[in-house]
Parts: sequence; structure tokens; C-alpha cells
Amino acid sequence: MCGLFGVVSSDGKTLTSEHEKLFSQNAGLARRRGSDASGLVTIEPGWKIKYVKAWVPVSRLLRRKEIQNHLKENSFNGLFGHSRLETHGFSALSSNNQPIVSKDWFVLHNGIITNQKSIKKRGWDRDRLGNSDSDTFAILLLIEEWEKQGRQGDMSEQVFSQCDGELTVIAGSRFGDLVIYTNVGNLYHCRLPDGTSLLGSEPRQFGKKYESSAISFPLGLTVLSEQKADQGPGLEEITLNLELRKENGATALHMTDSDLTDDFRQLANELADIAYSKMASVSRCSKCLLPETFPNIKFDEDGVCSICISFIPPIYPGIQKLKEDLTAASPNGKDVLVCLSGGRDSCYILHLVKELGFNPIAYTYDWGMVTTAARENMAKMCGILNVEHILVSPDIQKNRGRVKHALQGWLKRPDIATVPILMAGDKPYFRFAKIVSEERGSLPAVMADHHLETTGFKSMLAGAVPSTGQNGGVEYRLSRNSLLRMALRYSRSAIVNPTMGKSILVEGAVGFFDYYLRKHTFVRPFMYIPWEEDELEKVLAEKYQWSKGNDPSLPAWRMGDATAPFYNLVYGLSLGMTEHDALRSNQIRYGLKTREEAELDLEKDNQVNVLALAAYFGTTGLTMSESLKALKQMKALI
Repeated sequence: MCGLFGVVSSDGKTLTSEHEKLFSQNAGLARRRGSDASGLVTIEPGWKIKYVKAWVPVSRLLRRKEIQNHLKENSFNGLFGHSRLETHGFSALSSNNQPIVSKDWFVLHNGIITNQKSIKKRGWDRDRLGNSDSDTFAILLLIEEWEKQGRQGDMSEQVFSQCDGELTVIAGSRFGDLVIYTNVGNLYHCRLPDGTSLLGSEPRQFGKKYESSAISFPLGLTVLSEQKADQGPGLEEITLNLELRKENGATALHMTDSDLTDDFRQLANELADIAYSKMASVSRCSKCLLPETFPNIKFDEDGVCSICISFIPPIYPGIQKLKEDLTAASPNGKDVLVCLSGGRDSCYILHLVKELGFNPIAYTYDWGMVTTAARENMAKMCGILNVEHILVSPDIQKNRGRVKHALQGWLKRPDIATVPILMAGDKPYFRFAKIVSEERGSLPAVMADHHLETTGFKSMLAGAVPSTGQNGGVEYRLSRNSLLRMALRYSRSAIVNPTMGKSILVEGAVGFFDYYLRKHTFVRPFMYIPWEEDELEKVLAEKYQWSKGNDPSLPAWRMGDATAPFYNLVYGLSLGMTEHDALRSNQIRYGLKTREEAELDLEKDNQVNVLALAAYFGTTGLTMSESLKALKQMKALI
């Protein structure tokens, strides 16, 4: 889930300075897909391959004196590069960055290989190939096996088809090979007037002059070169002198139980027990499960809450109406953009849209707090469905740093109303959905939100009075009075807690605008058809081997959001409820569960996932000792 870019000449011609300028522009525009690390591959006449990789964004890499000198002093037949979103393997370690190389081959890969562990278990010559935590390393191992077997069989079948997940690959060897492989169509090319070709993960990388000429590579293997080349000493690395980067948030996404200290585990369980006690002590609606601590709630003489009393069942137009509306909204009646988060609802909608005969393109905004399970779920589905996947990612290290700053500020003076500020970094999701939609020809953007996941209590804690409307919700619009009350409440918190002030006034303000004020024009399938949890999870498990993450016994809702374990613990400690209480209560109102069934589900839903809680702290950049300190601060405030 990264950005690929390149320029390659035809008929062995050398590239010009104009080609190199287009390459640099292409590289800069690929950065939107990931900026945690970068790498370049250069092919000089005679098929001499050199490469460089570093943990800096690609724009910084291209500005390095060593790289500028290399580009000025040599001629090239091809230039290729990679702008990395860190998923598997800490990007401060060169072995984890791309290109992944052996003496003979280089591999540049966009996507995630979900069976990489089983491939790596087949073993490899570590003296020859080294080691890497990157999932892309699995491709290199398979290429090595294929070479040892004398290249018997088709490379597509023997190498790439052995990998599950999402694959778009540029690979080459010192023997003269240059191949493209994609199972999702995530690589485009544009032929310039002189026959030179630009390559990129998205047409927009070619700039306004050439993006309209972009054509996607066909699914499967495309051979760009099989010329006989000088089989010299092998690939040569261009070395850079870079200081080691210390941030290591990505490793927390792969945390295991063995990474937890006994002190952390004990204190987290103590906090969980306090939250469970609070949940058991609050009085609840006799019809649903909402507690007396739910903001602005009232109960009648029979103990029925005001939300149940005012509830109006939704009207569903049906699946045929959804198909008709999507067809009418699509420029060609087929192409649509599906917002894909890696959670169960968005994954199911991608499946549904494909089943209905549309040609979906998946769009993801990865703000750095997306879990590994969610990323792998997206890769599995896009790979199986052969769906192109457009990824937008900010500078994740900076973004995690902002979350860390906000979290540390919040812990100094906790305020239940400002908890959403800790998730403000994901709100550009809405803005970029519109941007990507327009880039791809004004495609209708399909979003998987639905009535039952409405959790208005978060904004109500800051003074809002949500309006649910006839169909029960998923309303982003609030009245002017509500917006004003929320803005004043957040501003007051910024004054009282200056440490968190920047987070509220910068990230919070941007998120507030994107979520509440920006116009949203999504097509929402669950406004047309009922949301059926059991059927949905059954389809995902049977067809796509969809995963809930490190603890399958816990609920699937929000499993893709690394922040959820923390904020739900906070709400549990403060209110004796979490967002799961709101979801299960909605299911009761909609007639999908009895109160007894929902109560049993809620007991499991509200179990604190200690490992996921530790992963949240670690992903922001906190060490285990700092995470333990954060828990102690929370306990001291109770």
C-alpha cells in the first residue's frame, strides 16, 4: 500500500533531462500514498543496476547530494522508485525498505502479502539474501526458488500467484529482466511522443499534461524486457549517510503478548475491572440498554428511555433502488468509488458492490492508526476481487506524533468532552474521498456507515443536540447552535489545558470542519438495505478469510481503529458505557435482537483488550514504560 513510479526508455535509448524531470514530478505525487521511506532503482546502459533506499520521504531522497550527483553523472535506460507506507517492518532499518534486493534481483511492491509468514517458513539462504520483516521479501524468496529450479514454469504462476493479498510489482534482474505484475490493476503507464513510458500507481502522478493518456497495465504479468545483459557482479547499492530514526510506532501494530510487562498487564486489568464495575452499577433503559449516564437521556415511569420513545423505524428502499441510483450516479453506469477502511462494514459493501455488477475502485485514508488486521483485510479483498486500491496517507510519523502530543495533553487534564480530539486525524478521510472521486472522473463515493452505528453521545458530551431524522441517523449535520456550543466547549478546554490547546485548535479544527461543515455526498447502501450483522460476518469469513485481529473472541466493530480500545476504556470508566452500548441498543430498537441477546453480546463487546490497548499507546510512539505511566495517570484520576 505504497506508491510506485518510473520512467523507462524504448529501444535502449537513454533518458533525457526532461524525462528525469517527469520522473521527479511523478515521485513527488506518489508521496501521497506513503512517506515513511523511499527507494530508487536506476538502470544504466549495459543493464547496470544501482539502488538506494532510506527512511526519508522520496522528495528528500531526491534532494540528497549523493542522488543528485548520481543522476547528473550517468546515463539511464530506466528509473524506478517507491514511496513507502510502513506496514510490515520498521522503516528505519534498511532491510525493510524497498527495493527489496538480492545480488541478482530487485523488487518494488505496492500492496500487502497476507501469506508472507508461510512463504518465509520455507526457508532461505540468509548469507545470500539477508533478512527482512517486510512482506515484500516473500516475493524475493519465491523468485530465488524459481531461479534455482532453472526458471521452470511461468513466472506468474511460480512466483506471483503463490502470494495472497494485494500485489502490484515492478521487478528486474541483472540478467536483463524487467517485469510488471498486478492482480488489482494498481499500475498505469503513459507513452510519451518519443516512445518513452511513464509508470505510476495512479494517473494523477503523470501530471495534467499526460494523466488523460494513462492506461492501466492488464491483470497478470507484463514483460517489459528480456534482453541479454552483462551478468556482472550484481546490483550495486548507493550508500547514504543518515542518522537512525528513533520513532517506532509501526512495531506496536504487530505487538504480541510477550511484549507486555507484568506491571502493564496488571494495571490495565485493574482499570478494566473498575470500568466493568461502573457498567454494572448504572441503571439502564428497560427496553434497550442505554444507561442513565447517556447524555440528556430521560426515562418514563416504566423505565423506558427517551430515545426508545421517540424512535421511528427506518424505511428501506431496497437493493434494486440502490442499484438504480448507483447506476445513474456513475459516469458510465459501472465505475464507483468504495470507501474502504478495513472494517467489516466497508469490506462487506465492497463485496456487495462487486456482486451487483459494478466496477468498484477502493479508496482508503490511512492516518497511521489503522490496525494491521484492517490493512490485511483490505489487501485480501482487493486481491481476491481484483479491485484497484487507491490509498491516501499523510506523513504517518508526524501524524502519530500529533496523536501522542494530544494524548499526553489529555492525560494531564482529562476531559470527557475532548476525547474525540484524539481521533481528529482521521477526519480528512471525508475530504479526500471527494478529491479522489473527482480525480477519477466524478465517481459516486460509496460509504458503509449505517443507522445502527450512530453514537451521538460523543458530540452530545461537548454540547451538541443531534437530530436523527426519519431514518434514525448517520447524520453529520448539526444545528448552528449545536456547532457553536461544541466550538465554545473545545475552545474552553484549550484555554484550561494549554498542553492540548494546539491539538484542539489545529487538528481538532480541521477535523471539525471536515466532519461537520464540509458537504458530504456519499451513497450509503445501508440506507437502502438492513444491516444484518451475522450474515455480513458470515460472508466475509467464508469468502475472504476476513480477520478480527489479535483476539477473534472480541467484537469486529472498530477492530480496524487502533484508538478504539483506549477511548472505549475512557468512556467505560467515566460513563459506565461504550459505543457498543449504543450499537446493541439500536439493534434492540430495530428488532434485530432481544434485550437478553444484546445484553449477552455487550458483556463480550465491552471486554478490555489489554494487548490492543498497549498497541494503541505504542503506535503513538510511547514506550512500554511511558504507556504504564499513562495507565497510572488514568487510575489516579478515578
